[in-house]
Formats: sequence, structure tokens, C-alpha cells
Amino acid sequence: MQFFSKYLIWLTVVLFWLASCDNTTNPQYKSKATNLLTGTNNTFKKLEQVNTFLNLYVPTDSFPITLSTKVGEWEGPESNNFKWRGTAIPPTFWPVFYALVSYNPLAEEPSFFATKRFLINNYTLALLTRVPGEYWSSQVYLFLFDTQTYKIIKSLRVAEAWADAGDSFYLETTIDKVGENGFRIILKQNECHPLDENYEKFTCADSLKTFSLQNRDLRFISATALRK
Repeated sequence: MQFFSKYLIWLTVVLFWLASCDNTTNPQYKSKATNLLTGTNNTFKKLEQVNTFLNLYVPTDSFPITLSTKVGEWEGPESNNFKWRGTAIPPTFWPVFYALVSYNPLAEEPSFFATKRFLINNYTLALLTRVPGEYWSSQVYLFLFDTQTYKIIKSLRVAEAWADAGDSFYLETTIDKVGENGFRIILKQNECHPLDENYEKFTCADSLKTFSLQNRDLRFISATALRK
């Protein structure tokens, strides 16, 4: 009886430990709806690491910026027509995006890609980053990076493309500059699903969403249904 009691205690401790480990893993792939999230992660210990990370992104001040991964969906991200291939981000920096983007920390293939960055204000950079999506690194996120705390403070999904067995989802975005330290972000979303086994009839829904970005204040403005 004493042995059995000790066994129950041991088993309880093990199960509690396993549950705790499970709670620290990445969340499952998020809803296909546009994500607007706030981050607090920081893996940088030295300024040199920050500089190495930021230098992966190509600076730009040319607007408007149009983001789409449609070409990658059909032609592959290595296609010359794919404009958002980016530079592979070393796995050592992947934890920067933890809790903001679901990913496999043990992936052998590159999963995160630095594309472009632009200045929001003296203390904030916008980092356009291609990240893991439904089947491949088909999503692009706009991350707001605080250059004083070395943290991503907010994020917005701005591109995605996937299609499977008649179902499809596309998100494309235009970012335009509006005044000093101000930007308008317009997201166009298309989602379709088959109504029959022969893929002859589909139901589709198109919509536009508008956000404003003033300094580091990222706000949802409006949503309009274009087709349903």
C-alpha cells in the first residue's frame, strides 16, 4: 500500500510536469482572420544582436507598398516573380516572434524571412516579415519594433495565400504613407469554398479592412463587404 501511494504521488508529479510543458508550446495556427496582436518578447542580450537582426531587412521609404504571396502559392517562393522572398532569419532569432506567430522551433528548413523595413518614428520600425502559414511560409506580418526596448510591440497580418481541394484564402495589402509618421493600411481579403464535389459552384466572400498607423498607434478603422 505504501509503494502504491508513492507511485500515485510520482505519477501525479509527472502528469503535472507534462501539462506544464504543454502550456509553454506555441499556440496552434491562428484563425484565418486578420490578427492584430501585442507582443512582449525579447531575446536580445546585446546591441550587436539587435543590429544583426535588423540588418536582415532592406530599408525602404518608397510608398505605396503592395504585399501579396499569391505568386508564391502557385509558382513557389523561389520564382523570379515572387517579390517577398526575403532573407532567411536564423533560428536563434525565431523566439522574437513567439506567441505572435505559430511555428515549429525544430524545423530544419528556414521558416522566417526578413523582407523590408521602414521608419515609423524615431523609436519605432515596421518590419515586414514572411512567416509560417497554412502550408508554407505564405504569411507576411507587419511587426512594430521598439528600438529602445528591442521588442516587437504590435503585429498585423498583411498577406496570406493558400488553396486546397477547392477552398482558398487570399489576403493582400497596400500600405501608403499619409503625412508625417502616419500610414494607411488597406487589406483585401478573398475566401472561397466549393458547393459541390465537381467544383463547379463556389461561395465566395470578399472584404476590405482599413487600419491607420500613426506613430505606434495601430487602429482598426472600418470593414466593408464587397461580395458574399
